[in-house]
Amino acid sequence: MKMRVWYDKVKGSITDLTEASSLVIFQTFDEDDAPHASFSFDYNDLPVVVQRQVSLYGLNKLLTDRTSGEKDKLAKLDAMEAYFDLLTEGEWAKERVVGAPVVGVEVEALAELEGISIPETQAALAQYDKETRKQILGSKEVQAKAAELREARKDATPKSLDAYKS
Repeated sequence: MKMRVWYDKVKGSITDLTEASSLVIFQTFDEDDAPHASFSFDYNDLPVVVQRQVSLYGLNKLLTDRTSGEKDKLAKLDAMEAYFDLLTEGEWAKERVVGAPVVGVEVEALAELEGISIPETQAALAQYDKETRKQILGSKEVQAKAAELREARKDATPKSLDAYKS
């Protein structure tokens, strides 16, 4: 038996929602991919105080999930702040490429320009206040490199790692 999630009748794509979207639908399928059972949950059916609790819990889960690979607690906080900044800019899944670090492409661009790792770049940026970090990441050089990286990703084919399968 398999289960799929839908958001307001959009299969598995939370990024296509509108402000009016409120449904989460779970549907099960048998081995032949025939629908078996489904149930929908309407966020708007929750009391306002519970909606707020669910939203804050979701934000907590999102921040911790997106930074789960970071073991150093201070670096994890920096990564959380960076991801929250993306959210405040309206970017739900900015540069969210499978297997890629959860950082903005600007951080990756700066790392390449400086010839250092992404964690080193994050540590270097952490020395500055938020406004200065925005200036650095918004510089012409960083933006040009970021555009180059975005363009390169458009047609990139993921490398096979089959040799590592057991």
